[in-house]
Amino acid sequence: MGTDTISDDAGSLPDIFLTSDDNSPWRKRFDQIHMALRQRITTLQYEPGTRLDVDRLSEEFGVSRTPVRNVLQRMDQEGLVVTRHGVGTIVAPLDLEQARQAVQMRIELAPLIGVLDPHPIDEATVSAIHDARETYGKIMQRPDPAFFANADMKLHTAICRIIGNPLLLRTYDELYYRTARLWFHYLPQRDRSEEVTIFLSDIDLIVAAAEFRDAKGVGFASRNAIYNAFARLDRFIQS
Repeated sequence: MGTDTISDDAGSLPDIFLTSDDNSPWRKRFDQIHMALRQRITTLQYEPGTRLDVDRLSEEFGVSRTPVRNVLQRMDQEGLVVTRHGVGTIVAPLDLEQARQAVQMRIELAPLIGVLDPHPIDEATVSAIHDARETYGKIMQRPDPAFFANADMKLHTAICRIIGNPLLLRTYDELYYRTARLWFHYLPQRDRSEEVTIFLSDIDLIVAAAEFRDAKGVGFASRNAIYNAFARLDRFIQS
């Protein structure tokens, strides 16, 4: 088994998440596996309670068991998996109260996107946000919640391009993955047409702010989109 092979499923790590400390092959492997597993959990490819086998994952990604164990340990700290004696590592159950607390932090942090040394909004960032918006526009023809999840992750990554503060970037990104799958889990029980219409309206405000190169506007529009989505979901769950 090779030590430098990463499955195509992992994709390439977006440049926005690379820092001067991320240049070693070990770090790159870790980050790519981490990203791939988070995406699988968020799209519910790995549903809550799914056991994650270290040997199987190390074989899939073409790495030793050590980087896989390190990734799972990190994801345990992020609340995405739990390790249980005699069982191993499983995908963490959906916890509404923990998600609510994480969403509250996302709401408070989102306006800081345009305040704490944001990167200038360049044409590549505008294009990435437009691309995410176009993907959202196809959701009505794609009823699979995983498609919705992928569109949302694409928008999240595009917005993260603006974040210039490394600590804010890491925290904001982690909180996203702590909360996003709860929404996609309940999406099939909602009125898809209504939800997509509201989502697109909120996203159009983000697009408009990006086109004006207004980082603060993107932050506040993102804040409102997060608040509106979770408020609707919270009312639905509590009803």
